Amino acid sequence: MFNFDVPRYEKVVGDAIALRPQIEKAVDEICKEGYSNIFFIGCGGTYAHSLPMKYWFDTTSEIETHSVIAAEFMVSGHKRFTKDSVCVFSTRSGNTKEIVAAIKYCKEAGARTLVYVSNDNTPACEYADYKFFSFAEDDCLCEAIYTYMITLLARFKKNAGEFDKYDEFVEQYSKIVPYLLKAKEQYEDRCAKMAVEHKDTDYHMVIGSGMLWGEAYDYAMCILEEMQWIKTKSIHAAEYFHGTLELVEEDTSLILFYGEDETRPLMDRVKNFSEKVTKVINIFDTKEVELPFKDAEYRKIVSPMIMYAITERLSCHLEKERNHPLTTRRYYRQMEY
Repeated sequence: MFNFDVPRYEKVVGDAIALRPQIEKAVDEICKEGYSNIFFIGCGGTYAHSLPMKYWFDTTSEIETHSVIAAEFMVSGHKRFTKDSVCVFSTRSGNTKEIVAAIKYCKEAGARTLVYVSNDNTPACEYADYKFFSFAEDDCLCEAIYTYMITLLARFKKNAGEFDKYDEFVEQYSKIVPYLLKAKEQYEDRCAKMAVEHKDTDYHMVIGSGMLWGEAYDYAMCILEEMQWIKTKSIHAAEYFHGTLELVEEDTSLILFYGEDETRPLMDRVKNFSEKVTKVINIFDTKEVELPFKDAEYRKIVSPMIMYAITERLSCHLEKERNHPLTTRRYYRQMEY
């Protein structure tokens, strides 16, 4: 694969998987003490990656969860937030101002704070009741974040009597790295071709739903907009028909994120209509990917991580074809705002 370090990737994801005993201990302690609800608090990508977890719990769990944007949470508050809340954070740098402020606020309010960080001994660590550290960089960060959150939340479900197959799931999950690599290889050629075809495309629509709405939101904003400076709109499949479809023409680029949850028919509806109008539709589908799971429910749980793993190949090739490094920024962390 182009510009991809396999041993590095294996270590990053493997190290995140190895956090499981620490995560289980933390969750077990919290469940023993009692809690009222779970808050996912993030910004940008870390907010986006919480949306699949919220969807998972909304559709399968009695546990109350909330997914909020850190800066908005700090100015507006939340009626359901109390000292009995459990606050879940993720941060690569460990020094994102909005995240550090929110962790500090939650900690001082008496709520328990759980923080995954890929740069240790950073400001975010200071306010973490439970810190989970494993090194990761942007190209493999999401696999680490999702591993942390999936393990964390699966344990909460187990302790609530909602996940009897927890032990089977985490055992099979521990074998996922070779399958992630195979998925990347599976999409390598088509992503290389897509990057060549779209190196000059100035506008995309990225469409997803259910467990993959967060990834559609993230890929549009954090990759195509932030890292490639391409105008992009993230669209929920169910909302596509309430405005955005009027912008579709025969050369409009649509990128469809297909998952394996209950909302897949919503994506089919988008595809079936759009094929009548535009000739430029690219599909990423987690159903095509082989995984170490026998249970379809397990595939649903990990589908956002699979989507990130395969779309990373497109990001890598766009960087090359557009001669635009994924690390280049004009404003973000370049100036005060």
